[in-house]
Amino acid sequence: MTKVANAAEARAQSQVYAFLAQAFADPDGTTLTRIRQALPATEAALTTIGGTDSRAALLALHREFDDLQDDDLLAAHHRVFGYGVSGDCPPYEGEYGHAHIFQKAQGLADNAGFIEAFGLAPAPGFADRLDHIAVELEFLHVLAAKEAYALAHDHGEEPLAILRAAMRNYFEHHLGRWAPAFTARLQSKAQDGPYAALARLLAAFIAEEARALDVTPAMANIAPFDPQTDDETADCSGCAAGTVFNPEMRGES
Repeated sequence: MTKVANAAEARAQSQVYAFLAQAFADPDGTTLTRIRQALPATEAALTTIGGTDSRAALLALHREFDDLQDDDLLAAHHRVFGYGVSGDCPPYEGEYGHAHIFQKAQGLADNAGFIEAFGLAPAPGFADRLDHIAVELEFLHVLAAKEAYALAHDHGEEPLAILRAAMRNYFEHHLGRWAPAFTARLQSKAQDGPYAALARLLAAFIAEEARALDVTPAMANIAPFDPQTDDETADCSGCAAGTVFNPEMRGES
């Protein structure tokens, strides 16, 4: 059973997911500014939901981003992720524990099913896979925001039960299953800098969310693997950051 009991906690949970989705989307010239602008609200959100380890990780991230420039963030992103599917720390669920292309396709289809079930669709111009870390984080941001809206407007127990079940199910079988392996790989690859700090924040928050949602995902294998040859170069020009704070995505319109 999720620990979220009121609209304020659900909004806080949604804010943290939105911040992480924004931070893990492919960066552009406005990403650093948006991350810095969102830091105070994210720190307040972690205080609201009692994220002790994630608050400490966020403070460390804040220090890491203090003197960062846009070009530094772009260079750091290229260093750890490259322009194609990185074999060291790919930001795609399908690269973790899915050895065959048909398993990847099934995972992508399941992601698409969750998104469509809640009346969502990729943003115009979106050209990346639906199992990108930023997309999965944004989807959970949307579910938490919908829960906050339902709580604030007293929509009754049935809609809340549906939202909470979806969040637990998606976290257990998708994000919570592979994010720990991804963050471990990312910290190993980055060593230091902004993406190592982001990896530590995501790892802490995912662990706290697993406890809060009372789920124990079956962790994806962290053993070395080779990306499938069908993988194409990632192009995240329409990635999750473009819609993270869209009111329609939050169910507020």
